[in-house]
Amino acid sequence: MKPNSKVSFVLKIVAGLFIISITMAVYISQLNQMVTHNMLNTISELSQHDKRSIEAFIETSWDELEGMAKRFASYRCQSILEAETRMNLECSTSDFSHIYLLAEDGKVYTDKYVVYDPAQDTMNRQVDLLPYFSNEEERVVARWDDKAEEAGMSREYVLYGIGLDNFEVDGIKMRALIGLSDINTIQRHIILDSFLKDGVRRGYCTVVSTSGDYVIGIQKTLYLNEADNFYNILSAGTHADLSNEQVAQKMQNSETFSFHYTDVNGVRKLLYFTPFEDNIDWYFMMVVENRAFTERSQAFAILSVVMLAVVMLVATLLLLALTASHYRAVQAVARAKSQSEFLSNMSHEIRTPLNGLIGLNHLMMSRIGDPIQEEQVKDWLRKSHSTANYLLSLVNDVLDMSKLQAGKVDLINEPLLVEMLVDAIWSMQRDNIESRGVQFIVEQEVLEPCVMGDSTRIKQVLMNIVGNAAKFTPKGGSITLSVSQEKTDETHVTTIYRCQDTGLGMSREFIDKIFDAFSQERNKTSDSVKGTGLGMAISKLLVDAMGGDIRVESELNVGTVFTVSLPSEIAEYTDPHVDEAAADEHAVYPGKPVKILMAEDNELNAEILMEILSDEGFEVVHAENGQEAVQRFADSETGEFDIILMDMQMPVLDGCSAAMEIRSLNRPDAKTVVIFACTANTFKEDRDRAVESGMNDFLAKPIDVSVLLKKLSAGSAGIPSHVGSKI
Repeated sequence: MKPNSKVSFVLKIVAGLFIISITMAVYISQLNQMVTHNMLNTISELSQHDKRSIEAFIETSWDELEGMAKRFASYRCQSILEAETRMNLECSTSDFSHIYLLAEDGKVYTDKYVVYDPAQDTMNRQVDLLPYFSNEEERVVARWDDKAEEAGMSREYVLYGIGLDNFEVDGIKMRALIGLSDINTIQRHIILDSFLKDGVRRGYCTVVSTSGDYVIGIQKTLYLNEADNFYNILSAGTHADLSNEQVAQKMQNSETFSFHYTDVNGVRKLLYFTPFEDNIDWYFMMVVENRAFTERSQAFAILSVVMLAVVMLVATLLLLALTASHYRAVQAVARAKSQSEFLSNMSHEIRTPLNGLIGLNHLMMSRIGDPIQEEQVKDWLRKSHSTANYLLSLVNDVLDMSKLQAGKVDLINEPLLVEMLVDAIWSMQRDNIESRGVQFIVEQEVLEPCVMGDSTRIKQVLMNIVGNAAKFTPKGGSITLSVSQEKTDETHVTTIYRCQDTGLGMSREFIDKIFDAFSQERNKTSDSVKGTGLGMAISKLLVDAMGGDIRVESELNVGTVFTVSLPSEIAEYTDPHVDEAAADEHAVYPGKPVKILMAEDNELNAEILMEILSDEGFEVVHAENGQEAVQRFADSETGEFDIILMDMQMPVLDGCSAAMEIRSLNRPDAKTVVIFACTANTFKEDRDRAVESGMNDFLAKPIDVSVLLKKLSAGSAGIPSHVGSKI
């Protein structure tokens, strides 16, 4: 995935998660609002229900007093004693605790035959009920607290009264008929404690007057302490949405309203107020703690959030699936385009040398036998050989690219000498560079001479870089290959290879794509330089596979600098001369001619190899397939064949199976004869199969004659069967 595509993909995911988070936040907010609204509706319904129940009870109490008043009028009582007796009888048959007659002068005549005069104390109490009827009220209901301790009277009452017109007893004009009921008669009509959970109340109901006094206390009882006022409690809180003045104004306007406040204990509460009927100067109040809202909505909220999360998760998964599908489709199109471009480039790159080979072959065939053209034919042969080698290098580069891109690169982590590696590059490139009139300089500052790594792959990278520098540096220029090291810790070091030239340089545009396959900058000078355009791409993939870094700096007509940094583990120093001495032990000794069994199904390849080997003094026996090779070896004398060249892909019996059958034969030389795998398959798994089948070494097709002869010479000296098994 390209960096821009990765950033775009990540941004899409982040944007999706952001949208989901915002959606969930909005949903939860709306859910809380909905729950709050529903709770307010519930509170309103409960309040209205209890308020109407109280109003109905008050109306019933007034109606009962109206009935008593009518009966008193029919009794035509002639004395106060007779009136008190009638009141005593009425009280015993009613729901009232006491029945009073209030005279216009303020005196109170009771059902207990006691007369209270507001101007003086009677039985250690002063009873003044006339103010309740000061505004000519026809019906009165109020809280009334008896301050006396005697006479067996309840301390807390609800006072009901009705005005009397033209009612006299013994010449005393009466102002009102009053009934006193215990406060419990009101409490029975409301639910004092509400929103209970585990025996703990989260809310309560009460009744207050517009002056703020509690008619029904918050603890189920009333106290004689008249300072127990709602406004005092509200002022004691830490924060309220409405001030005392605002609450009083709303009560004066008979509004239904609600607000939040925090009590002295830090508990946040909702207060809901609704007024009674016009002739009742009371407010019904319900108080609910905020946690009741949370507790009521928590289960529903959790379930809703879980459901929403599941929906969002499914939507996210679908989005990811669609994004992944789209990405795969884009990648497939990109791969198809890349493969098409690759095949197009390959077709062009392969056809060019092939056309040269075909043309040279035609010219040579037309000039054979002409002594005048003999030198020209030799020149064409040299060019043909050079073109064939270029074609081979192109095929090898393509194979390397395919293996690297497939992640099948073969890396060998073994001790290597940094200075010897750089010397080898200098040795291989010196003639090529200096023959062009270019100076080749090597600088080394090595702290740890021996490190772990793959010397072959490092050489391949450096040969690509130095080779390119040689191609694009004009006569009179210079190329400097330097190596230095930086220790990262006691056991690890970073080796830095730096190749600087004074060549043509590169444009900034080309630097961005120098590591792309088949990338070659086109200009008048570079067009004359032949190359596959794969070297830098392979170098980049190899360096990445080794955990390193490759950088390039360049300026047109000034030069180019390649820097390769490779981290590695420090290894113990090994003396290279020891290996040379070991190699000398396998020198070719004179003796009988070396006899080779060659298994090759391709007639042209077999003919070429047989001619080359015969010219070098080897005796060769040809087998056309693996089964014939096994049979020829089985029919031979013990020790007759010194070496077997085994093609891996053959009809009848493949090379690996043939090698295993030869190794399994019951004869002494079956285990010791040297077998070389010869195949165009150069992948690691093919080499592993060859080793597992019992072969000793590997020769890649097309076979390099010099490599072939070197391996055959080592094989004819009697190298052990394990030599070369590390492929």
